[in-house]
Amino acid sequence: MDRDLAEQMLAAEEAAGDNTADEPVRPTPEGYTIDTYLLLSVIDALQGVQAAVIASAGGEPPRITPMPRPMSALDIIRDEARDRSIQKLIDQFTSSVEQFSKSGSTSSEVVDAETQ
Repeated sequence: MDRDLAEQMLAAEEAAGDNTADEPVRPTPEGYTIDTYLLLSVIDALQGVQAAVIASAGGEPPRITPMPRPMSALDIIRDEARDRSIQKLIDQFTSSVEQFSKSGSTSSEVVDAETQ
């Protein structure tokens, strides 16, 4: 890579802010081949073997984090929609629990009230 181009890229990253420290940078789908997929799978498997060896020796195994895979914009939108639907479901249950705890009634009273 050209040194000037690398310096420009670094300056652009710094200007964008330091919000990349929280999330790992995902590779783009461009140039992602079956060879890349297989190499990432080998790395993930080796991490599993390493954790198993450490655990079998009685140590605390490291947390296995799979290597990041590229995601298309469609995949990202699907994940966000799934996360929103799961959050709605969680909110439905947590709101009924909050109402139950605030009312001070027993669970059988709540069930009877809902069925009538």
